[in-house]
Order: sequence, then C-alpha cells, then structure tokens
Amino acid sequence: MDEVRALDEERRRLLAEVETLKATRNRVAKEIGALMAQKKAAEAEARKAEARMLGDRIPQLDLQVAAVAARRDDLLLRLPNLPHADVPVGATAADNPVVRVWGEKPSFSFVPRPHTELCQSLGLVDFERGAKLSGSGFLLYTGWGARLERALIQFLLDRHVLEHGYTEISLPSW
Repeated sequence: MDEVRALDEERRRLLAEVETLKATRNRVAKEIGALMAQKKAAEAEARKAEARMLGDRIPQLDLQVAAVAARRDDLLLRLPNLPHADVPVGATAADNPVVRVWGEKPSFSFVPRPHTELCQSLGLVDFERGAKLSGSGFLLYTGWGARLERALIQFLLDRHVLEHGYTEISLPSW
C-alpha cells in the first residue's frame, strides 16, 4: 500500500506540474499575441522560444504521468479485496454467521434443486458446450431456453419502443 500511495502522490505531483506548464504556455501565448500587436517582434520571438521549451517539456511529463499511473494501476490490480473487519475467519460456509434475515423462508413439499441443475435437466442450457465455445461462465441456451431468451429480448424491445418512445435500430454486422 505504501508503494501505491507513493506512486499516486508522484502522479498527482507530475499532473500538477503539467497543468502549471500548460497554464504558463497559454499565458505566454497571449503575451506573444499582445507583443506582436505592439510591433515588439524581438520580445515576441524571445517569448516564442520560451513557449517552445514549455511545449517540449509537456509531452515528456505526460509520458511520465502515464508510466507512473500504469505502475500504480498494476499494483492496485494485484491487491486483494479485503473483507470487512467484522467478517469472521472460517474454513467453510458453516463458519459464516447469519447477520440478518428478511421475510419468511419458503417451505416446499419437495427438495429444491439448484437452477443450474434444473436448466440442464430441462435442456434449457448446455453449460459444457457454452464453456467450450466462449470460455468459462458463458451459457449456450438450447431449445426452450433459447426461445425464452428470445422472447424476453422481444418483450423488452417492444416495451421500450412502444411505451418509452425508443427508436429500434438494426445495425449491420460483419
């Protein structure tokens, strides 16, 4: 965390320096215009040289800002999501306490099955083929599952077009 903080402070310092240089360059540009209007060409040329130096330094600093930000972001991506201090340490789900309950838990005359099992047994989704085609976590809707997905899409399109004034557009695809 100390390195992340240090990199963030360096990035902020460099950004402030870049912004200061840009403001100075803008001020110098206005001064050049005023000097030219007053026919003070020699002074204007000196200010142009200063503006060029500022203009050369700004892209260098922009590159430094980007490099520092990239290093900081890389470190941030490696930091774990820490649980809240109140979360107890446990080995299994049984070690998780119930914090609060809302409503009444439904009771069934049968043992409820997970939705993944239901989808597979009803032939609505082919998880293995979906993972093979697109990678882990992707679904391949089949049969009634595909029809249900299409019906939901159609329902939402119709609702937004007919009730909310959206304009439906069909884009070309390559």
